[in-house]
Amino acid sequence: MQKYNKFYFKSFEFNQDSLKASFHYSFDNDEFFEEVIDFHSEIWELRGDLDAEIIDNILFHIHIALWISYYKLCPTNELVVESWILDDYQVKFWKKFYINWLWEFLYTNKISPEWLFDFKINTEKKYIKKEFDIKDKYLVPVWWWKDSIVSIELLKNKNLDLCVFWTNDELKSDTAKIAWRQIVLIKRKLSENLFKLNNKWYYNWHVPITWLIAFVLELVMYLYNYKYTILSNERSANYWNTTWKWLTINHQYSKSLEFEKDFWEYVWIYISNKIKYFSLLRWLYETKIAEKFSSVGKKYFSSFSSCNWNFKILNKLSYIKSQKRWCNTCPKCIFVFTILRPYITKKEVLEIFWEDLFERKDLEKIFKELLWISWIKPLECVWESEEMIYSMYLSIRDHYKTLPYILEIFKKEVLNKLKEADINKIEKKLDRIYEDDIIPSEIKQIVI
Repeated sequence: MQKYNKFYFKSFEFNQDSLKASFHYSFDNDEFFEEVIDFHSEIWELRGDLDAEIIDNILFHIHIALWISYYKLCPTNELVVESWILDDYQVKFWKKFYINWLWEFLYTNKISPEWLFDFKINTEKKYIKKEFDIKDKYLVPVWWWKDSIVSIELLKNKNLDLCVFWTNDELKSDTAKIAWRQIVLIKRKLSENLFKLNNKWYYNWHVPITWLIAFVLELVMYLYNYKYTILSNERSANYWNTTWKWLTINHQYSKSLEFEKDFWEYVWIYISNKIKYFSLLRWLYETKIAEKFSSVGKKYFSSFSSCNWNFKILNKLSYIKSQKRWCNTCPKCIFVFTILRPYITKKEVLEIFWEDLFERKDLEKIFKELLWISWIKPLECVWESEEMIYSMYLSIRDHYKTLPYILEIFKKEVLNKLKEADINKIEKKLDRIYEDDIIPSEIKQIVI
């Protein structure tokens, strides 16, 4: 693997006819990358007063966000920005998020963070923030996960002006069709040079896609006149996985309330104080979302998934082919199975997962990791151990006369060590509704 000294943010362009944006990066002006995002929609109505200066301003922030997919190939000390000037506040903002965003990657690959993220500004171009009017419409980014479905159902029942947004692939189409929502695909094409270098054993790791989408959505909202972007991130996304050096590692950092608040403040200062980005489900733990999904989401049981492995990008945005929506071996599959099990029947278990994962002896290690009784919390989008404990307790209480292998282990190593008061305390915590100021009052009164 060749080492590089500098990473360059080269330039970006936007074609107002095709609505395609191109973003350019480089290592040492030797290896080059071009990423293209297609913002065209045949369904949504494009605003008639497009302003090139507003578009360029938003594109610059997208440019600074998208780089991570390429930078992680070979982390360098210097970051040379040639597309626009960053002021001191922005440098501080981006350094904080780069560190939190990449901490898991650095930890896993044992790369020292002390010498990274030294910004060099090599341009005299300055951003121009121009305020703009925006319509009072609601945009819900939808994946094929249960959380997005709960948000859609909560909002749909209130007859709000709601559309569904997704990126990259058509795996979400079944969800959108069942929800009877408009379907818009914002297409992202990664640089082919990224896959070329991956094949040469350069570094590769998980990219927190939520952050990228947050910035891409700012342009979507401007182009198509949407005031609200409503995410479906839950309360337990705030909790860390492990610690390393001077920071905690949170696999879900870009879904956390801390990120949400900082991002909103950044957008307010540099893009617009009209558009709003927040999570509708921040006031709930995953166990409560699972309970809601089990009642409002039955029609989605055969189409939803939370498995990353079955939909993993292989190359050039092709995906692992699988007839199943669940691999039933990764931490996400196991966690979702566990928190759903108290609220669904045996028949529904088989409809969704094809099998009872509590009977799988080979999954003992992952269950123990999710319960935090061995190693660390898995570096995945999974949640608090108390949610696992309470869900497994409910499954024993309500569904099993003869305990399967995993629940026997759980009863012996966890449940038998807890008192009734401990269970009551966990139940009280998970049932509590947390109201955060970041949820606009006009939305809060609808769902809380």
